Amino acid sequence: MDETDVGDFSRDDFWARNLRFGRNLSAAARVTKNVEISYSSRSGVYVAAYFALWTFLLLLLRILYHFDIREALTALVILALVLPAISLVATRRVPALPCVVLRPAFETTLLISYLMVIAVVLVWGFGAVGRISTEPAHTIISLGLKLAFVVPPVVLLASSHYRFRDLAPVSFTWTALKPALWLSLAVLLMQLFLGRGLHDIRQAHLPVWILVVAAPLSFAWLVIEVGVVEEFFFRVLLQERLAAVLHSPWGGLVVGALLFGLAHAPGLYLRTAATQESIGSHPSLLMAVGYSIVMTSLAALFVGVLWLRTKNFAVVVIVHAAGDFLPNLVPWIKAFHLAR
Repeated sequence: MDETDVGDFSRDDFWARNLRFGRNLSAAARVTKNVEISYSSRSGVYVAAYFALWTFLLLLLRILYHFDIREALTALVILALVLPAISLVATRRVPALPCVVLRPAFETTLLISYLMVIAVVLVWGFGAVGRISTEPAHTIISLGLKLAFVVPPVVLLASSHYRFRDLAPVSFTWTALKPALWLSLAVLLMQLFLGRGLHDIRQAHLPVWILVVAAPLSFAWLVIEVGVVEEFFFRVLLQERLAAVLHSPWGGLVVGALLFGLAHAPGLYLRTAATQESIGSHPSLLMAVGYSIVMTSLAALFVGVLWLRTKNFAVVVIVHAAGDFLPNLVPWIKAFHLAR
């Protein structure tokens, strides 16, 4: 039987399967070693290429569509410079967890192809869900649709002799989780001073007891909705395999960020009114693609740095949920009718 065959899980070939898995782990370790060796020689090229493309598209949007560059430059400073720098400092004494990639080229091709499915769902799937006006039905169905994203790749990769702890390594020790604490505080402070989350909470005039009850429930919801769904696919699965294929952790980071942005381009182009983005009601395809890279891809950078440094699924999930917490608290409370 070929090593990639699923086969049966009979007791007789239990030891043979474990032996094959051990050989797969050894091969994955060699790939990881090659990635680490190539770190310094390739990382600067990939990072420079990303920022060159970012700058070119920003200038193009400015020239062709009079795009306001102030918001983009602010996002660049915060998401591509300040928060990644804090991430590097917060993780300097935190060892990365072992993460296994058995067949980098095949798995990367599979995941990039699957992005096409995600783009279709973003456009038509959420377009249909957006027409559901009843809450909390709309919110619950949206979560179910997002969770459905991760099922096919997990099933396919699990059939290749992965265990879940190999796909998504997790550590809940204090040392491992300290970066999540510092970065969560950083993104919450950013939202307090630069976002509308605190303003919306004040304007809602909610009783304190509702905020006390709803805050942990809303955060737990976000852990599943944006943390588990987006971080598992784009950071744990896609970024890690891109890093192995490109022989560069930073190459995996920036290419993964670009793909994260481009996955949102069809939705920006075809259903802008539902995306709440400030690019007009009927943007051109170039505008949608440019915006997805100039703005949306930046959101993947600093969380990608956290994954690159820690390889801890729990860290990126917690930080992503913290970043979305304040803007989503009041809408979540209203969706579940905790306040009028």
